[in-house]
Amino acid sequence: MLKAIEKMYTKEDLIRIFKEIGVCKGMILEVHTSLKGFGYIVGGAETYVDALLESVDYNGTIVMPLQCPDNNDPSDFVNPPIAYELHERYRESMPGFDPLHGEISYMSKAVENLRRRPKSEFSRHPNCAFVAYGRYAKLITGNQNLDFALDDDSPLGKLYELKAQCLLVGCDYDSMTSLHLAEYRSKVRGIKKQGAAIDDGIRSWTPYLDIDLDSDDGFIDIGRRLEAKGQVRIKEIGDMKIRLLGVENAVLEGVRYYMERMMRYRL
Repeated sequence: MLKAIEKMYTKEDLIRIFKEIGVCKGMILEVHTSLKGFGYIVGGAETYVDALLESVDYNGTIVMPLQCPDNNDPSDFVNPPIAYELHERYRESMPGFDPLHGEISYMSKAVENLRRRPKSEFSRHPNCAFVAYGRYAKLITGNQNLDFALDDDSPLGKLYELKAQCLLVGCDYDSMTSLHLAEYRSKVRGIKKQGAAIDDGIRSWTPYLDIDLDSDDGFIDIGRRLEAKGQVRIKEIGDMKIRLLGVENAVLEGVRYYMERMMRYRL
């Protein structure tokens, strides 16, 4: 016999939770979400995104990564790798990036819901795009470079300058995309060449440069340091944690972390 639903969340419940952790009207929020911890939300991702948008109001902005990791050069695939003899066929067959219809299977249902909303704005990077909704959506998503896509000129740099907050719902710090900005600033990563399908009227396979990003290397440690310094608000919902922290503080702490680590390696 299936177990009955004994706990559920409505839009009003979610708005109350967001308010309790510190989300307020006019806030610019980088949001990362795993909805599993809520158990059951009436209306699912639609209700969740509605609650976010109502919480920040029309003067606020919600930003989510719209990343398409499969739209990448096949030589970079590891889990699983792609046989060398299939690389050229892969490059010829990958569809050009389309922010409305492109495959984002690794992203949450909340991202899928936000990108379907008529007033959403998108950056156009084939591998590291963003979707945003609200007052600063066009400013944040506009003019993302093909090369070095998450540097200070990217949507992440704009979130930093705009004093945005990051909301991690059911996710740990390894999901916090803005921490990649610390990797760029500390020059802790090497540069590698990638390729991606671009759909700008004509579909093509276009090479570009970027650093070798790695969210598994240090992001959780950086988050724990921020918590120890009292710079993270945390709310627990059952076994799930919701965290709210400043993007600027996180990036600065990330740079310190990587610079200290490099100095230890040199000694």
